[in-house]
Amino acid sequence: MPCQQHSLDPQRDRERSAILYAIASRFADAELELGAVAHGAGVNRNKVNDVLKAELGCTFTGYLNRLRLTEAARLLAERDSASITDIAYTVGYNHVSYFNKLFKLDYGCTPKAFRAQAHRTPICPSPTSGEKTP
Repeated sequence: MPCQQHSLDPQRDRERSAILYAIASRFADAELELGAVAHGAGVNRNKVNDVLKAELGCTFTGYLNRLRLTEAARLLAERDSASITDIAYTVGYNHVSYFNKLFKLDYGCTPKAFRAQAHRTPICPSPTSGEKTP
């Protein structure tokens, strides 16, 4: 089990934890903005981006989109009955076209194609299924 990396600066560790928690606990809120995260974490706006850039290599918006799209992918794979529009709203996007654009940039396919791929059954039986293949 890998160890979680901590810096030698406990204050920076507290700030990082507070920032990540503030984002993770509200990422599905379509109104979430940098100022609210900074306020919730008890740091200034620049600190949020500085910490995210240093720790994760991305900005607030980049990290927020990564969380939202990861959750959207999970929901697309697990919830057949939920529409793509519902999933987009559930993870914090107010505009389905923007969600579709970001999803395609990140995953290389549309949410609809992703869902179809996630539910695709193998054409050939697997060798471990007990059936003989010619």
